[in-house]
Amino acid sequence: MSSSFLSQAEIEVLLSRLNSAGIGGEELPAEPVSLPEAAPPGTTAHKTEGKQGPARREVERVSFPELQEARTAGKNSLELFYDTPVTLVLELGSAELKVGEVLALQKNSIIKLDRLAGENVTMLVNGYPLASGEVVVINENFGFRVTAVGFPGRAKAEKG
Repeated sequence: MSSSFLSQAEIEVLLSRLNSAGIGGEELPAEPVSLPEAAPPGTTAHKTEGKQGPARREVERVSFPELQEARTAGKNSLELFYDTPVTLVLELGSAELKVGEVLALQKNSIIKLDRLAGENVTMLVNGYPLASGEVVVINENFGFRVTAVGFPGRAKAEKG
C-alpha cells in the first residue's frame, strides 16, 4: 500500500476527533491534532509501531484570508489588449485552380478573381472579417482605406 493513503489508525483518530468536536456546523478546536506517522514506502504500518503505539506527528489548523475581487484600472477597457499582436489580411478575391493550372503559371500569367475591379476588399483580423474598404496607392505603396467596419453574423472566413 502506498504511503499516500491513510492507515486504519489514522482514519480512526480523525473520526474520533470529528465525533468529539461535533459535526453540526460547530468549529473544530484550533489546537494541533496528532496523527500517527505514515509508514515509509515499502513497509507496513505494523512494522513501524513500537510498544508505545505509532509515532505521532503534529497537524495545525490553517486559516486563509477571504478571496476578494481584484480591482484594476481599465479592467473593462481594451487597454489590456493594446500590445497583443494580430494578423491582418486584405482579401482582394479568390479563385479555384487545379494543381496542373497552378504548376503551369508563369511570369505575366493572369488569374481571374471572383470580384470586380474597384470592388471593396475585405480586411480579416486573425481570420475573421472586420472591415471592408478600398485599395489605395500612397507614394508608390499600396494602402487600405476603411469604408465599413463590422460584419455582423458572418462566420469565420475560409482561409485558402
